[in-house]
Amino acid sequence: GMSVTFYLQNLDGRPVAWSFHNELIVTVKLGNPPEATFFDDSYKPRMVFSENGSALTILQLRVEDAGTYTAKISRVKTFFTLHVYRELVVPRVSCVVRNCSADGCSYTLSCSASSSGSGNISYSWSTGDQLWNEGPTVLVEESPPGEPPPPPFTCTAQNPVSTRNVTVTSPATLCAGKDGWWVM
Repeated sequence: GMSVTFYLQNLDGRPVAWSFHNELIVTVKLGNPPEATFFDDSYKPRMVFSENGSALTILQLRVEDAGTYTAKISRVKTFFTLHVYRELVVPRVSCVVRNCSADGCSYTLSCSASSSGSGNISYSWSTGDQLWNEGPTVLVEESPPGEPPPPPFTCTAQNPVSTRNVTVTSPATLCAGKDGWWVM
């Protein structure tokens, strides 16, 4: 996993008490090397102190590490807010509905890349480098017989830490057997 480092300044050699959600995790006496006393041993393998103890690095970040960390020096508190997001999976495109008439078919497609911890995800659809639609769903009209088929189109999903996309070449194949049914 990834890591994060919190830096403190103007410590003047004073010890630091680190808390997470107001629970004391560790105290650090500055020096080379710094002396850490852990009150929650579960953090011990993932916390590293550098720069004589004025920098705290948390390794192998997990979604549950998100929240507020507090460094208390004498009576002064410094707050660090950490957001942790999972990288997105490759999006899945599903056929929501297919409507066919004498003029051809239209398809409503939906794109999803959500999983727990992925945060807010924005979706867009494009053909080539042209933005076509914002949002997870799109309506595709089939070309009438004798006209060239529509070009392939791509769903792009994005969260604060990653971007993933998937390309659809044939909505007709994706929607085979979905006549007038809403499929969720």
